Amino acid sequence: MNKTSMSVREMGRLLGLGKTDSYWLVKKNYFEIRLIAGKMRVMVDSFEKWYAGQFHYKKVNGELPGAKWADSMSVPEMARLLGIKDGSAYSLIYRKHFQSVKISTINEVIRIDKTSFEEWYAKQTHYKKASEREEECNV
Repeated sequence: MNKTSMSVREMGRLLGLGKTDSYWLVKKNYFEIRLIAGKMRVMVDSFEKWYAGQFHYKKVNGELPGAKWADSMSVPEMARLLGIKDGSAYSLIYRKHFQSVKISTINEVIRIDKTSFEEWYAKQTHYKKASEREEECNV
């Protein structure tokens, strides 16, 4: 039988956090908390949903955060893909060439929708992916 809740300490150990940082996350209301017999319990399903949508904290078991955003890429990933500097990538985002979303967690993270990016890329002629430039050089 799967657990539906865990203690704040268990949640903290899962993330490699101490007592203070664990309770700080609880205070931020990132996930659902219930009082059971006078003790705070973190609801596992809401914790997992929060974990999948953030990138700041990592579980000690190695499971990567941000699974919810698997069909997106970070700004540095897009910059590497196009062979441009991060500043130029941010400029493309702010000019709204493709769909991006700002994830408001601990520190705001911008994620770019891969489908939207590929649609934009197919319509434009100015930028080439770094891999395509390498192929042209090798021909």
